[in-house]
Parts: sequence; structure tokens; C-alpha cells
Amino acid sequence: MTVLVEDSLRLLAGRGVLWITEHPGPRGGLPSPAELREDARVRRMNVHLLAVVSPDSALRDGAWRGVNGAVIDLADGGFAARSSLAKLQRIVAKAAQAKARIVVLDHPPTLGGDTHDGPMWTPVPGSDIALPVRYGLSVGEALKLLAPTLDAGADLHVIPARGVRRGKFWGNEHKLPWASPVAEVRSVDDLLLAASLLPLEGTALSVGRGTSLPFNRVGAPWLNPKRVIDELADRPITGVRFSEDRFTPRAPSDGKYDGVSLPGIRLEVVDRERVQTGRLALDLAWAVWKVHGDSLRLGGAAGAAGLGDALLRVSRGADPDSIVDASLATLVAFQKKARTLHLYR
Repeated sequence: MTVLVEDSLRLLAGRGVLWITEHPGPRGGLPSPAELREDARVRRMNVHLLAVVSPDSALRDGAWRGVNGAVIDLADGGFAARSSLAKLQRIVAKAAQAKARIVVLDHPPTLGGDTHDGPMWTPVPGSDIALPVRYGLSVGEALKLLAPTLDAGADLHVIPARGVRRGKFWGNEHKLPWASPVAEVRSVDDLLLAASLLPLEGTALSVGRGTSLPFNRVGAPWLNPKRVIDELADRPITGVRFSEDRFTPRAPSDGKYDGVSLPGIRLEVVDRERVQTGRLALDLAWAVWKVHGDSLRLGGAAGAAGLGDALLRVSRGADPDSIVDASLATLVAFQKKARTLHLYR
């Protein structure tokens, strides 16, 4: 926001602007988008802020009546379970249809900018552009990658964040205001675990919602924690420690096992640089499935963003190593491509 107002307002001069954000209030000492209406620099440039809307509202045709400029102010988690890339691509298409100039305020991802882990997935339906389930691109970098899927007539401008280094792409370690893309999670280490456990919410496992440690644990009435942990001991899992746990969800938002004391497994990040979110999700699902079979109801995770197909294959007996290894060549190709997209060093 600061870079836009100080350096790039000319892009929106004389335009009626739609501001698209998930966080319409003040953040990190910055004014809310609505408060910019009274900024002397905005008024001097004759920029008319018509409305501040959510990404979902921006996908409605009615939102674009009388609009010829848009600010996209969206953070992206940088991982499949909380990816906004498909929605972002559709918003750009709506803006292009309205012949509105699009200014993107770039946001770094949350879970590191140099770490990618598979397997691969396709964020935009119908496209052949594949990303790892943890892709580590900023919003602007991701748009460069998705350029072949964007409307050819889109008048698109990316405003890079100021003073951001790639090594600081970890939550709030950079100077920009940061909000977790998962409401119950407040720390980067916990978000690493959430990136792995969110795809498992379609199963019969509780992922700790309704407790003091959501996404730090899994449990179910039928779970045998010791046997599952023994299976995990033989898997190539790095950066995470497992221990036996017991917890009782209270009014969990997923509705699972309210008031039931559950045997569980606690997950703890011991080295964030070595956590592989995709492999962790697949190995954990595989170990529970191997011990408990269909009690897990792993097929319920088939629709999970990024990992749904891989989890369905695990439910049919596939080994996680074979799934991850099969995407290795595509992952290496992505890593080479990603380096050409980087806006930050």
C-alpha cells in the first residue's frame, strides 16, 4: 500500500477503483483501504475508490459496474490448501472483461521462498501449468508463471514490495503486515503443520480443531498412537517430531468428536527448513491407513486441494515415496522456472 501511494498512484489516475482484499481494516500501522479516500495524494491524482470488496465479491459481475481500475491486495499462503491462485486468475479475467487496469500489490508467501515440495498439482483447472503443493512464490511471481492462463487483454501491473528479501519469506519475519491464511494458526511453525494437516480434514481424523493446539495433533476414538508412530519411524520424514497425545475437542468448527477424549499424535516442528509438507501429509495418512485401514476414510480427502489425488492413491495402497518420486522431474523443472520469476533476492 505504501509503495502504491508513494510511487505508483499514476497508474490509477482518473479511475474509479475497486479495492479487492481479505483484510479491509487497518494493518500493521497502515490505514485501511477505505481511509485512503481522504489521503491528499489520492485526491490529487483524482483516484476514486468506489468500493472495498472481498475476493468472492469481486467474482460477481455486478461488482465491476462503473469500475475501470482495480487494486488486488491479496496475500497467498504459498501452499495448495490455502492457495488463492485460481481465484486470482478469475479476478484478473473479470477485470479484463471490464477493461479495468489492474494493479497488484505484491505479497510474499508465508512458508519460505526457496523451499518447494511435491507432489505437483494444477491450480488453474484446464491449464497444464503444474506447481508443487508448497510453491513459495509471491503473488506477483505466481502471476508471471500463470501468464499463459490470463486474458491477453489484461492491463496488469505488479507493484513489488519494498525492502523484502527472499530469505525472510517466513510469516512476519519481513516488515510487511502479516495475517495467517488459517484463522486458528498464529505462528509460522504451526502453519507448516496446518499446510500438511488441512488436506486430511476430509478423513475421520480430528486435526485438533476445538483445542488449544489446532493442526498440531491428530486423533480419533479408534486411533492407536503408538503403532502409528512406530510406522512413521521408518518413513523419510524430516523436521518434525511425533509423540503420543490425548485431547478433547470442545465445540470444534469441523464438528468432529465434540467432548470426546481422543487418543492422538502430537506433531512438533524441530527444524522448519527441513519440513516437507506434502510428504508429511502423505506419510501420516499412509501410516494411519496401514494400521487402521478404512477406519480412516481416506477417500473423503479425494477433493483436497493439491493432495487429493495423491491421498486417494494412498487409500488404494500406493506408497508415498513412489508418489513423490514420480513428480521429481517436474519439481526440478519448476524450481528452474521459479528462479526466472523471482522479484526478490
